[in-house]
Amino acid sequence: MLSYIKSLMNFNKMKVDSAKGVRQTILMLIPLIIGYLTDHMPIGLLVSIGTLTHTYAIGGTARARVRIIFLATIGLSIAMMLGTLTIKQPILFGILLLIVTVIPYFVLSSLHIVGPSATFFIVAFSLSINLPVAPQEFLLRGACVFIGGMFALVVIIIANLLSRESAEAKAVKNDYNMLKQLAYNFDDRQAFRNASNTAVQTFSNADKYLLTSSGARSRESSQFQRLLLLHTAALGVYSELLELSERNLRPLPNQVKEMLDYVIKRVFSNNTSAKRWNQQIDVPEEYNNLVDQIFKIDAILDLNEERVKHEVNVRIPIYGRRIIQHLTLDSYFFRNALRYAIIIGIAIFVALMFNFEKAYWIPLTAHTVLIGANTMHSFERAGSRTVGTILGVLVLSLILMFHPHTMIAIILLAVCAGMTEAFVGANYSFACIFITIQVILLNGIAANYLTIAIALPRIIDVLVGVAIAVIGLLILGRKTASTMLPKVIADVFRSEAIMFHYLFSKNERASFEEDKYRMLRLTLKLDNMSQLYTGANGEVFSNKHRIQEYYPTIYGLEELSFMLNRALNNDGRDRIDEHVMGEYLVMFENLAKHFENGGRITQIVLPELPQYKYITSALTQIRENCLSVHRAKVDYD
Repeated sequence: MLSYIKSLMNFNKMKVDSAKGVRQTILMLIPLIIGYLTDHMPIGLLVSIGTLTHTYAIGGTARARVRIIFLATIGLSIAMMLGTLTIKQPILFGILLLIVTVIPYFVLSSLHIVGPSATFFIVAFSLSINLPVAPQEFLLRGACVFIGGMFALVVIIIANLLSRESAEAKAVKNDYNMLKQLAYNFDDRQAFRNASNTAVQTFSNADKYLLTSSGARSRESSQFQRLLLLHTAALGVYSELLELSERNLRPLPNQVKEMLDYVIKRVFSNNTSAKRWNQQIDVPEEYNNLVDQIFKIDAILDLNEERVKHEVNVRIPIYGRRIIQHLTLDSYFFRNALRYAIIIGIAIFVALMFNFEKAYWIPLTAHTVLIGANTMHSFERAGSRTVGTILGVLVLSLILMFHPHTMIAIILLAVCAGMTEAFVGANYSFACIFITIQVILLNGIAANYLTIAIALPRIIDVLVGVAIAVIGLLILGRKTASTMLPKVIADVFRSEAIMFHYLFSKNERASFEEDKYRMLRLTLKLDNMSQLYTGANGEVFSNKHRIQEYYPTIYGLEELSFMLNRALNNDGRDRIDEHVMGEYLVMFENLAKHFENGGRITQIVLPELPQYKYITSALTQIRENCLSVHRAKVDYD
């Protein structure tokens, strides 16, 4: 209980985003003041709703932030129009509210777009409850929200232009920071292993940033394309370091470290006119591939624009296919969306059936609880939401007792919107105080009714919404992730076995589109597995010790995927004969059956792969981890 209270009080100063808070305050304030001064307050209010799309611009690349704001603008506009059209028909209103909530929740979670999820879709759809009933104005209201979204988009574009360094450039520099750590920890096997634990995640983050920034090759700047080449080259260096580590070729020659240091400084200086490394490298033959990879980085920095465009292979993100691939009961995101739909559906039913005055507050509260990363995180959000709402209502009630002028209410609304964005990452309980004031004022101004009567009833609404969400999670979210996890791990083993056969079999069938599709499927399955592990760790009734035993295998599978991806990009990889292939496929299947139904793991000595010894080592290490866990259980029993 004490740890739960501490989690509610924990304030992370590093996550305070004052710049975003200031931008949101300005975005809300301008349309509201213009609406008030021109005696078109409803129009100004609707435009300010559209500016809330700015809240979805959390991290990510410039292109990704512009993309999500534009799509969120369209979504909020549609939500506003549908709410306006159906306000007189409670059953249809409730059904559409469920749809408008569940679809954004599923899409945003499956694409890993962090932020408020469907929160402002609920707000936009439900605002019509407080506006005059006027279905004929649905297009006007939708257009006003769209204008507000475009205003937010312009502000984000300006912020992107004023940014000193792009997110993708920072991500690539993180790649090279990681390479430096790996190189200087290489001589100590355990230290190198520890550094490698974060390396895959670092390179994956850079890959994600670069992918979400990608468009057609003809539209990309040479600077961005150079970043792609530098990222790919960094992966090559990491791959060679892994291979050298497995062959225990230590220590790393000082000349190699010095050369890598020099090249990394060139990457960080952003100065492609600096001199290339011109010293003679005299190292044993075993290190030649690593040296060649470092020379490749040096050469990339000197490529002219035309040569950069010739060398690069720009990938375009396939968002639609990612979403479709998650439309299966094997997907943790899809199962979460089904659970979410049931609980939100119950919240909407209760709100409408019992005729709560501001019916949307109950599903809105349930939603804010359910968007936690896992069950325990959702319970923390439930406490934060309750405490923050009660404090917010008390503060606002005190303010409303003095009957503030509309202009004061407008300024307070804008400031609270900004405070929410500034502090929501640092402490959700604290941010909930401002969220509560913001949403109540928003609806009070819409109804032209700013009295204490609009504030106090919200406490009951929030308590009901929290209760529905918590009970729903206890019933529907007991052990879903922990039950699914072993079978999903088995599925990943089989997917990697298929990829392994495709890459190293002598029956070669080269196809760029097929390569891309196979890696996408494997990436999604790995993503699903990682999310299940996070979810299982946060379940109330799961065996935490048992869940944590899966981590070495999950990490090993992620490393295997990385090496398979490297092999995919190597057209000159060596193929293996059917006997060796059979040994590897049997190993993959044995491990899959072990997780699927507790099958016995056969001790197989795998023959080394000609170019990718680390794949052999990673598979062997996974097997040893599984045997170690099994022996520990036998000894315990």
